[in-house]
Amino acid sequence: MNFYAWTGLINAITTGVVALFVWSRRQHDSRRTTFAYLVASVSVWSLGYFLWQRAMTEQSALLFCRVLAAGCALIPPLLLHHVATLVETAQSSRTRQLIRLSYVIAVFVLLGDATSLVVRSVEPRLSFPFWPVPGPLWHAYTLLFAFDVGYAITLLYHGCVTSVGRARNQLRYLLVGAVVAFAGGATNFFLWYNIPIPPVGNVVVPFYVTLSALAVIRYQFMDIKVAVTRTGMLLATYLVVLGVPFAIGWWGRPGLEARLGREWWLVPLGLCTVLATVGPFVYAYLRRQAEARLLKEQRRYQRTLELAAQGMTRVRSFAKLSKLIVRVVSRTVRVDHASLLVWDKDATRFVLAASDGPKRLAVQSQYGLEPSHPLIRWLLDHRKVFSGDDLDRQRDAAVATELQRLSAELIVPGLIERELIGFLVLGRKRSGEAYSPDDVHAFSTLAHEAAVAIENARSYDELRKVNEQLRIAYERLLRQERLAAAGQIAAGMAHEIKNPLASIKIFAEFLPEKYDDPDFRRKFSRIVQSEVDRINGIVHELLDFAKPAPLKLEPVNIGQLVEETAQLLSNQGLKQGVEIEHRLATNGLLIPADPKQLRQVLLNLALNSLEAMPAGGRLTFATSTIGIGVRIQISDTGCGMSEEARAKIFDPFFTTKERGMGLGLAIVKGVIERHGGQINVSSRPSEGTTMEVSLPTISCNKEV
Repeated sequence: MNFYAWTGLINAITTGVVALFVWSRRQHDSRRTTFAYLVASVSVWSLGYFLWQRAMTEQSALLFCRVLAAGCALIPPLLLHHVATLVETAQSSRTRQLIRLSYVIAVFVLLGDATSLVVRSVEPRLSFPFWPVPGPLWHAYTLLFAFDVGYAITLLYHGCVTSVGRARNQLRYLLVGAVVAFAGGATNFFLWYNIPIPPVGNVVVPFYVTLSALAVIRYQFMDIKVAVTRTGMLLATYLVVLGVPFAIGWWGRPGLEARLGREWWLVPLGLCTVLATVGPFVYAYLRRQAEARLLKEQRRYQRTLELAAQGMTRVRSFAKLSKLIVRVVSRTVRVDHASLLVWDKDATRFVLAASDGPKRLAVQSQYGLEPSHPLIRWLLDHRKVFSGDDLDRQRDAAVATELQRLSAELIVPGLIERELIGFLVLGRKRSGEAYSPDDVHAFSTLAHEAAVAIENARSYDELRKVNEQLRIAYERLLRQERLAAAGQIAAGMAHEIKNPLASIKIFAEFLPEKYDDPDFRRKFSRIVQSEVDRINGIVHELLDFAKPAPLKLEPVNIGQLVEETAQLLSNQGLKQGVEIEHRLATNGLLIPADPKQLRQVLLNLALNSLEAMPAGGRLTFATSTIGIGVRIQISDTGCGMSEEARAKIFDPFFTTKERGMGLGLAIVKGVIERHGGQINVSSRPSEGTTMEVSLPTISCNKEV
């Protein structure tokens, strides 16, 4: 079986498979239907070509020549019809008329194919024993082929120039495939007219069929330059792998037989084996080098997108993050616009958060999509990038309308598990190029990372809002507490000052009548002075509470301070019959404290305990260490206090005594807290009270 028979068989099998595949996926699409018919016609022509090359007699060769002529008769009008449908010029009246005329001529060729009007006979030409001799209708077919193919290529070229994006990429595939394949197929015409050029171009027919099938079935492919380069390098590699051994075997056979005899075939076979082994590695290397040059710009912005995806999780502000995402995409990939729509819990729909690019969408437009919209449902169901070919398969009017409103070429969902956080809408590339599968992969990665970053940013924003609300609520509560404290202080002041003022007022009212009474004047002078001193004491105590003196910290031996305090109270204890004891476990322990204020604290607590034991008892001072602090306990065996009183003893102006403002323990608590410590009380009625003071120690303890 010769080379031309092999090409016919390969073409028949390839085109037959493609025709069945496209027909099964036509989905009432006229573009796919016309392409399936076109490829089927090429398959019939290729099968007839194969059988013709295998024919052993003149009669069988003539029969198979007429079979191949029947197959190729419909190729020109079907090509023109298919291309016109793709570039959307089939609705033009002129184009419709040309297509109809082409079909009419093709039908005449088919009708005359059974006679000598198309193939008159066969005769030897070049190395072919049975080459067809054209009849009158074949000349009409040749003109039809030249016109329809030329016009179709012109339409494809015009479509490439005027279209953008995926449509341009689709038409580029078809244009390159049509030029290569029909230029190769046209080599069959030369020998029909006795021009001594063999039909070597048949081998490239599958090239057109494969590229066209990709263009018709899918709209997102690699860059056309890459596709052509890959295909060209593959063909060149295997042309060397198969062609060099074939050429050596064909033209070098006489010399090889003279040297090797019957074993001459081992040379081309061995060479073919070596080249077939090395070929894939050479092809892979050349492909990598070529793609590195052709896709340099694409790889650059894809790397930028990957870096942006990794870094955006560090952005905490949702508004800044939204603007960053669309700005990076728009300016890196150079698209008409990049827009981000995210789920808004308050609006219960997806709203436009940010947009960037020359044709950016207006964020102020309040554009949004309901979760029940078909586009949203599609993104949730398919969990992948939505592109133009998805629209062509779905044919949903609502989706088509939204894509037009958004000027969208790609919609990239950002999902976390089954939840759609938002989606990125991309317009056309300003270069007019289509989006490649690598682009789609890069955008998918970016959208996933963006979804995580958006969730984090929104959680951070919500947390910040909650913190701000808590801060405002705390400040409001603090103001209310201050106002309440001020009211309490005012009420306490009024109550405490009212009694001495009432005494002064009573004596002042009797002063005019008893002014001449020396005893009354002496008594009046003594009472007024006493009550004024009382008022002065109240004012000083209030000042100590409201504006405490600053601490003057210095190392204080806590054991020594407690012991000195106990000694100061020894006389008072003897008068009341109170036994004073101390258990000190902190001798020599230093704490940072103001000795004057801390001594006053201990005195106030001890005096309160003595007042609770008017009939005698026991007052105990105890110290101990706790972790990095010291604990001071002052216990008595007095009357104790109720649970209700224990809960209020540190409140300003609360007192259970007949005299006093109730500021003493409030002042004590303030002093302890300013030292970084705390005070607690435990008490039971009729059993006594224990005041426990905890204070931090200094970092380095030493004996004094």
